[in-house]
Amino acid sequence: MKIVSRIVVAVGLVVFVVSLLLLGKDVIDINQLHAVANANRSTSFPSPLNNVLITYALAVLGGLLLGLGITLPRRRAQR
Repeated sequence: MKIVSRIVVAVGLVVFVVSLLLLGKDVIDINQLHAVANANRSTSFPSPLNNVLITYALAVLGGLLLGLGITLPRRRAQR
């Protein structure tokens, strides 16, 4: 089971790194779209970037807490 555990951790890390790269790309895309949308307007509107970052942080925190909850032992050790 140690091998399966390590494989799952490795896959989790790869997925996390890929998600960080996608987040970086999304931030760039949102900034570009926001700049284009505001280019010909007399009033500006708020950027959705903060909501995207908050959602991402909450998803990562939720995944971390879920993973910790799953891996914690269910019973105390018997003496």
